Amino acid sequence: QAELLAANACENAQALTKIANDLRDKKEEAKAVAAEKAGALEIATRFKEKKRRVQPISKSLSELTLLHSCNYRTWIKSMETPNWTVHNFPDQKIVKIAEEGKEEWTKIVEFNKNHFTRAYPPSSSRNYNPLLPWAMGCQFASMNFTRNQFMLVNDGRFRENGNTGYVLKPEYLCSDSLGDLDDAMGCHRPRKVSIRILSGFYLPKSMDTNPGIQKRTINPFVVVTMYDGSPASLLPLPTFSSRVVKGNGLNPVWNETEAASFTCLNPALGIVSFTVYDHDDVSKKDLFIGSAAVPIRCIREGYRCVSLFDSNNSRSGAMKFSSLFVEVKII
Repeated sequence: QAELLAANACENAQALTKIANDLRDKKEEAKAVAAEKAGALEIATRFKEKKRRVQPISKSLSELTLLHSCNYRTWIKSMETPNWTVHNFPDQKIVKIAEEGKEEWTKIVEFNKNHFTRAYPPSSSRNYNPLLPWAMGCQFASMNFTRNQFMLVNDGRFRENGNTGYVLKPEYLCSDSLGDLDDAMGCHRPRKVSIRILSGFYLPKSMDTNPGIQKRTINPFVVVTMYDGSPASLLPLPTFSSRVVKGNGLNPVWNETEAASFTCLNPALGIVSFTVYDHDDVSKKDLFIGSAAVPIRCIREGYRCVSLFDSNNSRSGAMKFSSLFVEVKII
């Protein structure tokens, strides 16, 4: 009798366990459904609120507007849009297009021959290399006014025409012949540039407010960097650094025996930058003094003076007469 009762109790326990497991599964399923519906409700609420805030566009205003933004889906659909259509791409998307190879690169160049594209930085505090979107024919490369190496490159591009307006795209980005684009992307016409740093004139102290730094004489050195407007833009930037001249900002002499030698694969868009730093022996920091960026197609051979600009892209005050003396050779 006891064994029979035990067997019944065991069967009842197994049945109850199965019921409990079924109820647990149903509970999890109900929670998942509830979470899905809560998410859908939240999305619907946000959409309703956003729709409530959207104001109807005045017809007269839309007729005055020249460019209209449009979301990118495929290049086939993009090419069918009117000529005043603008695509807006974050710089990560521009890099992704470049990494996908020649076919995607060619498609965005073809689109930009009759439409507009704007590239913009990833955040309000960072900048990106504008040469890549320029090399793809983008008309607008939006930049944050954060002084860094990429803002310097942007300044150099528009120094080509004396900062008096827009700069025309290279011919191969406007040509109807794909052979011109193939030639540019294949980098069949590179230019070798050799720059020897000779001396400097009237280099001011850094704008660093540290009293110890302001009391001493500067220890300047020069960094030369090549920014190439080709698929090589995705690679690390080639850089050359001169030696440090101790305690001379008035007329430091480097007279470097070794020249900064670079191969610019796309001379139509390439830019070379000169940046002067002050090496602080105490803090082991390199403090910014001045810089300049010059398009490759504007560089001339021979002995040249490179005017330097401060962090605000200005040649006023202590920077008014600051410059570098260099020797340039182009092959």
